[in-house]
Amino acid sequence: MVAAIREGWRRGFRCFHIYGGTGGRLDHTLANIQCLADIAQRGGRGFLFDSDTVITAITNSSIRFPASAKGMVSVLCHSETAVDVNENGLKYSLVNATLSNSYPLGVSNEFTGVPSEISVEKGTLIIMSPIGIKEESI
Repeated sequence: MVAAIREGWRRGFRCFHIYGGTGGRLDHTLANIQCLADIAQRGGRGFLFDSDTVITAITNSSIRFPASAKGMVSVLCHSETAVDVNENGLKYSLVNATLSNSYPLGVSNEFTGVPSEISVEKGTLIIMSPIGIKEESI
């Protein structure tokens, strides 16, 4: 997967969709999540799809979801720390929080029927949401 992403990056692609990268071996799934973080840290966007979840990463950025988003969303810190993390429009809000990669504070939040946004000022977050939700402008 790393070789494929590197080749795509070399050819100018900055958005990557990975299918079939979560089944079978947990070590490969984790490696593919690391690939998402690497893509985000270099200014691109990657998406890892399984049967009912899409995983992405953001670095020093934000992601928005429409009011129509339903279900659970989890936010995990992938860098050592993630500073000034905000989760707005979700059941459990975070404001100017600092997350660490050793404590899963952002697991199992919920969409509430209003537009929502997850942002991080400094650091990398892994975001897992139901498949089929279209993120809005980033």
